[in-house]
Amino acid sequence: MKASAIRHVSFYPFVQPLARKKVQFMMEAERDDLAACTLIWWKRGEQDTQRQEMTIRYSSRTLDQWTAVVSFPEEAHYIRYGFELLDRNGTRRYLSAIGLSAAQRERESFELLQANETDVVSVPDWTQGCVYYQIFPERYDLGGTDGALPAGWHAEPTRDNYLGGTLRGIIERLPYLCDLGVECLYLTPVFAGDFNHKYATVDYFSVDPQFGSEQDLVELVRQAHDRGIRVILDGVFNHTGIRFAPFADLMEKGRESRYTDWFYPKQYPIRIDAACYECVGDYPYMPRLNGAEPQVRAYVKDVLLYWMERAQIDGWRLDVADELDRHALTYWREQVKAAGRDAVLLGETWGDATRLVGPDGADCAMNYLYRDAMVAYFARESISETELDDRLQSVLMRYPDAVNLAMYNCLGSHDTARFLTEAGGDKMRLKLAMAFQMLFPGAPAVYYGDEIGMTGENDPGCRGGMAWDRMDKELLRWQKGMIALRKRHEALRRGGYRTLLADDRRRIFAFERTGERERIVAVFNMDTAAHDVDFAGRAKPVHTSPRSVKIIIHKEEEASCVSGKYLRSPR
Repeated sequence: MKASAIRHVSFYPFVQPLARKKVQFMMEAERDDLAACTLIWWKRGEQDTQRQEMTIRYSSRTLDQWTAVVSFPEEAHYIRYGFELLDRNGTRRYLSAIGLSAAQRERESFELLQANETDVVSVPDWTQGCVYYQIFPERYDLGGTDGALPAGWHAEPTRDNYLGGTLRGIIERLPYLCDLGVECLYLTPVFAGDFNHKYATVDYFSVDPQFGSEQDLVELVRQAHDRGIRVILDGVFNHTGIRFAPFADLMEKGRESRYTDWFYPKQYPIRIDAACYECVGDYPYMPRLNGAEPQVRAYVKDVLLYWMERAQIDGWRLDVADELDRHALTYWREQVKAAGRDAVLLGETWGDATRLVGPDGADCAMNYLYRDAMVAYFARESISETELDDRLQSVLMRYPDAVNLAMYNCLGSHDTARFLTEAGGDKMRLKLAMAFQMLFPGAPAVYYGDEIGMTGENDPGCRGGMAWDRMDKELLRWQKGMIALRKRHEALRRGGYRTLLADDRRRIFAFERTGERERIVAVFNMDTAAHDVDFAGRAKPVHTSPRSVKIIIHKEEEASCVSGKYLRSPR
């Protein structure tokens, strides 16, 4: 038994209340080391013990994650517990708070003191499996032009040029978005700010006049809601622009400014220089806000609630969320949830979001770890099936199931090269990645234009004008078909996940999604040859064509994407 790999601590995420009477217990061990793991628990002061067999939730290359969910007859409190471990050599050991031993040590057991309501990880129900669509407003549509595009619309995007996209343009494209199957729009900043991206905010209470008016934003959300589409806005609260009134006051008055505590000044006088104050990415035009300052917290709270009330938005994407003051994030979460429990807080991070999400943080996060795996496997074909499985399982192991189903699974964004560019222009690689995205657990996110074959290197190349007159209609049909497939099957939105096969030799990767009434198997063949694949429970092998995905529904019905030219729906 590999003792050094065995890990459990008696708090989140290893002990995770799902409700006050229902708790998930988790323990980690070296992969394939244990043959069985049993949770043993009892109420403090009582003699009767209960036993519950644990199962493997996910497995990375090195770890198995064992879990058991216990439903208690009353609110879970003063619960003593430990683990009985049996390895594959027949050795039995017991895990308590002081480590492994040959016999159960009840006096040194772990203890769950109270399962409080605020300990429960709860995300808005609608976010689980939701299909997002990200729009960069300045580059989406002009509006009021009857679809005509100006001569410069397809100019090479730079960090300084403006193409003229508006909120009215997005309103006019809502029928297109509805037809695509989008369920939630994420708009990068729409408030008054510097630069075409508007991440250097000047006025949080005003829509940037280049985009339109406050009434345009209200109308956009109303019409989107009428079509069953939600809208979330970008909240840039980690930093501001240099023309934000409090920072301008600091620059003018220096130490005498009443806003000195709103920022992180390093030296006076304040000049536009990263040496003078802290700024995001050491970029001097974006000074950092001090979220630990009570007046800043209150100001941001007012911004959050103003737009939730005024425009009836459905939540916020929090820019650079992993750099925010944690106590401020918790406070803003409390305020947002009190105003609307269905409002989502989606945090930006480029790595592990464990610290960011949870009962006192963001509901979910931008899943760039997932995106990195998709680029490596489908776009660049630089990792094996085994490594793909390891990377995906490692991501799933980090978060509770409710969070995994709400994670923002993107193939690209305004901060990355477009996926088709990463794939060297190979549309089949993009199609397979689109299919994988719509079949995998989480909330798949489409970056505007990817669905019609737009290309572009990283910022600013990925921020080109939406190619309305240059659509790849075959690719668009594929994307629509995959979104429709996902929306038809609850197992794809909320079902469990299990890898069935990661075959490096034949380049086959297969997994299943399971719901209450259906089981869906996806088989990806990245090889240049056809292969027959055997699965337990099937009477005959599954035939897969080169560079294709086959989707098997209910074990009998099949949807085959062989050539990439069509999607045949199940009968």
